[in-house]
Amino acid sequence: MMLLSHMSRAYRWKYMLEPLGHKPNFWKMYHSIMIGYVINLTIPRSGEVARAGYYAKYEEGAASEKVFGTIIVERIIDVVMLGIVFGITVILQKDIEAFNSIKDSAGGGLPAWAYYIVGGIFLVGAAVFFISKKIKEKVLELLTGILEGVKTILQLKQRVSYIGHTLFIWGCYVGMIWVCSFALPETVGLEIGAVFAAFVVGAAAITATPGGIGLYPLLVAAVLTDLYGIENAGSFSMLAWSSLTLFTIVFGLLSLVILPILNKKQV
Repeated sequence: MMLLSHMSRAYRWKYMLEPLGHKPNFWKMYHSIMIGYVINLTIPRSGEVARAGYYAKYEEGAASEKVFGTIIVERIIDVVMLGIVFGITVILQKDIEAFNSIKDSAGGGLPAWAYYIVGGIFLVGAAVFFISKKIKEKVLELLTGILEGVKTILQLKQRVSYIGHTLFIWGCYVGMIWVCSFALPETVGLEIGAVFAAFVVGAAAITATPGGIGLYPLLVAAVLTDLYGIENAGSFSMLAWSSLTLFTIVFGLLSLVILPILNKKQV
């Protein structure tokens, strides 16, 4: 299910890349996505930049800033879909206050000192932007390219297919939890509310820490134990997290090796 979701995401990406003026190669899109996922395990969200860079490097005629623009739109759509899944999850919960309490324990955001650092970097960057004409031109060129990539969402020709792939991708994401439930006797027949709850808190953990390390098993076990009385929920949560992480590492590293080889063969 993980493989199918990633392949569907790669195929869906084609619909946004085509308006940029080149014919996307499916396998280059797929391997770029997998590389982005494995890099996300190190620094959160850095994989998006890496994904655009790798694809632009190996796909002739692709500009990295325009490609990155399409990924920004993709992430916005992911946020919308996560909101929809969260809404469904809330409807299915019997004790919404307890569920929210567990979900919110994923973390309260950045520490105060981090905001000062970010603010300082922004001020220095703004000063350099206005002082240096050359840098200003480069930044504006970059932003123009990103905007052109973002606007491809308005140029989609296969809108129904795009929506279909989006629903399939997120169906697979939730389905991964359901599939894992058959691995242990205590979780066989896991009710639909528990599946959605485990997915949402798991997604919150992945957002809070690289790959959800440490936090994913903790939150998923907590929601299944406290809200649904599932025994051996700790083993289930470790199984789900380790399967997700191991798949991402193995297939991501394979893509790092395969993508350059694939490009050489085509050249």
